[in-house]
Amino acid sequence: MSKTLAALLALAVGAAPAVSLAESSPARDALKRACTGDYMELCSDFAPGGPEVEACFRTNMKKLSPDCSTAITAYKKEQKATRKVSEAR
Repeated sequence: MSKTLAALLALAVGAAPAVSLAESSPARDALKRACTGDYMELCSDFAPGGPEVEACFRTNMKKLSPDCSTAITAYKKEQKATRKVSEAR
């Protein structure tokens, strides 16, 4: 799981002020909706946004809900496309 995804997961539970200032996107919003429950069920023992949450999600990837897995994939694709556009400038 990327650091960006870990930061987004922190946003999903509303505890990352720096990330919450980031621009919203459809994929980010879908990730927030789809993965909050997975965070609460699997990784809520850890502070949102920390390296422990990233490791927890990585460890539990096979246990994530289908909606969360789909949202993660969509978010990664969006981030990759955004990076390509930024690099082209």
